[in-house]
Amino acid sequence: MAEIKVLPQNIADKIAAGEVAERPSAVVKELVENSIDAGATSIQVEIEKGGVKCIRVTDNGCGIPENQVETAFLRHATSKLRNIEDLYSMSTMGFRGEALSSICAVANVRIITRTESEEEGTLMELSHGIPSPKESIACNKGTIMEVCDLFQNIPARMKFLKKDSTESGYVADVLGRIAMAKPNISFKYVCDGAEVFQTSGDGNLKNAILNIYGLEYAKGLIDVDYEKDGVRIFGVCGKSDLARGNRTRQTLFVNGRYIKNHVIAKVAEEAYRNSIMVGKFPFFVLNINLSPSLVDVNVHPAKTEIKIADEKRIYDTVYGAVSNALMGAVKDEPKMEKAIPVRENYAENASVSQIKMKIPSFSQRVREEVPAQTVEKFIEYTVPHKEENVFCEEKTEDVFDFIEEKEEEIPYKVVGQVFETYVIFQQGEKMFFIDQHAAHERFRFENLLSDYKAKKKFGQMLLIPVVMNLTTSEMDVFRENQSVIEDFGFEAEEFGKDGIIIRQSPITSSDEEIKGLMAEMIEGFSGGFKNSVWDYEEKMIDMISCKYAIKANKKLTEIEMDDIVRKTLELEKRGKATCPHGRPIKIEFSKQEVEKMFKRIV
Repeated sequence: MAEIKVLPQNIADKIAAGEVAERPSAVVKELVENSIDAGATSIQVEIEKGGVKCIRVTDNGCGIPENQVETAFLRHATSKLRNIEDLYSMSTMGFRGEALSSICAVANVRIITRTESEEEGTLMELSHGIPSPKESIACNKGTIMEVCDLFQNIPARMKFLKKDSTESGYVADVLGRIAMAKPNISFKYVCDGAEVFQTSGDGNLKNAILNIYGLEYAKGLIDVDYEKDGVRIFGVCGKSDLARGNRTRQTLFVNGRYIKNHVIAKVAEEAYRNSIMVGKFPFFVLNINLSPSLVDVNVHPAKTEIKIADEKRIYDTVYGAVSNALMGAVKDEPKMEKAIPVRENYAENASVSQIKMKIPSFSQRVREEVPAQTVEKFIEYTVPHKEENVFCEEKTEDVFDFIEEKEEEIPYKVVGQVFETYVIFQQGEKMFFIDQHAAHERFRFENLLSDYKAKKKFGQMLLIPVVMNLTTSEMDVFRENQSVIEDFGFEAEEFGKDGIIIRQSPITSSDEEIKGLMAEMIEGFSGGFKNSVWDYEEKMIDMISCKYAIKANKKLTEIEMDDIVRKTLELEKRGKATCPHGRPIKIEFSKQEVEKMFKRIV
C-alpha cells in the first residue's frame, strides 16, 4: 500500500472545485446566490463563450468591507455560520464557504466591491487562487465579480464541457429558475453581448415567467396557494395544454432554494392524472415553505438535493395544493353549450370508479375494458381541421393497397356514434366500439411512416406564416436540428433574436397546434431521443399523427363513420389494433354478453 500523505492545498482546492464549479452554470449559481445573500435587488449576469472566457456578475448588494475582501476567498470563510446549530436553521442561499475559494482555484478572478459606508471601493485580482495586492477604485455600492479563463489550468476538465451555445443555455436555465424563486429581484442575463431576458423584480411570479418562458406560458398559469399542518405551498401550475414531453419545465423550491426531488415532482404530476396524456409532464413552479429545522440542505455540494423530515406530510400537502388549484381552475371555466355528462364529475376530481356509476351500462363496460387514461378523451374539445370529411383522404388508400382478400368477410353495419367520441358498428353477432381519435391517429401514423420510408415529402405551405418565440436553449436545439425537422414537413427559419417563423407545416390546424407540435419536436431533440435512429423517427411521426388526428367530441357524418370502420378492419388484418401510444382502437361485445347485461340469459 502506498504511503498516506496530506494533499497539497492547491490540489485539494482543484478537487473541491470539481464539486462546486462543475461547469460555467454552476459558477453563475454560486455567484448569484452570494449576491442574493448580500441583499441585492438588481443582479446582472454577463457571459462570453458559454461562460468559459468570462462570467461577470454585477449586483447592488451590501458589498464587502475592504478589510474582509481577502478573507472572503479563503476556504471555509463564511458570514452565514457561527456554530453547528446554525446549520439546521439555515435561511441563506450559501453557507459552506467553499464557493469563492474553489472558483479561484480554476480561474482568474477579479472583484470590485464597495459598502455603503466606504468612500472608495476595493479592487483585487486572483490568478488561480494567488491574490494580487488590493487597490482602491471608484465604483458604485455593491459587488462586481469577474471569472475569466475558466478551467484554463485544468485542460482535462475542458473536454467534459459542451458547445458554447449549450453551456450558455445551461446558464439561462439556472438563472431563470433563480429568478422565479426571487421575483422581487430584477435579473438581467446577457450572452455574448445580446440580452437574453430581463425580469422586472416587481415580486410577481407570473411576470417573471412571462419574461423567461414567454406569453404562451404566462397565459396558461393557475395560481397555487395552499397551507396544511405548518407547510405552505405557493406558486403556479400550468394548464393541461402546457404539458410537454419531459420534465425540464418543472421547478421546485424549498424555502426559496431550487432543489431537485423526483418524488415531489411525481406527486405533483399525480394531481394531473387523466387530464394530460401518458408520457406528458405538466408545467409548474412551486415553492415549499416549511420550518428550516425540518430541512437538511447539507447533503450535496451544489445544495440542489436536500433531506426533509416527515416527507409524507410534504407529499400530501403538495398533492393537495396542485389538485385543489386544478379543480378550482376547472370550476371557473365557462360552461360549454354541449357539455359531456362526465365533465362535471371530472371537475370534482372523481375517480374512474365513481365516474362509471354515472354512465349507462354500455359505457360502463367500455370503461372496464379501456385503460384509465382513456378518460382524458372525454375532456378533449379541439377540432383539428376545417375539412368536411376528415377520413376520406387521398393518401390513405396507398397503405392498404397490398391487402389481399383471402375470404369473404362478414358484412358490417354502422350503428352510430356515442359521446361524439366512439363509433359503434355491428358485425354478425358482435357489437364493436371504435375510439375515433385512436383509429385516425393510427391511420395517419401508417400513412406518414410509409411516405417517410419512401422519402416522400409531406407538409403544406401556410397561407399566413406562424411566428413562435423560443428560449435560448430551445433556439440552440432548433439551429442544431433544423434540417432534420424540415425532413418531417416543417419549413422554418430564425425570426429575430429569439423566435422562428414557420412557413410550412405537416399538419393543417390552428396556429397553437402547429406551435405545440414544433415545441414537442424541439423538446424531443433536447431530451436526446435521437439515440436510437429509427425509434426517434417513429416518435417524430407519432407526434405529427397525434396532432393531425381528429379529437374526441367531434361529430362524424355517416360517410366518415363508415370510412373509419372500414379502415379499422383493414388495419386489424395487419395486426395493428392499437394507436401508436398503445391504447386499443376497438373493443367488442358479443350478443350473449349484451343479453346477460339485460338479464335475458343467465
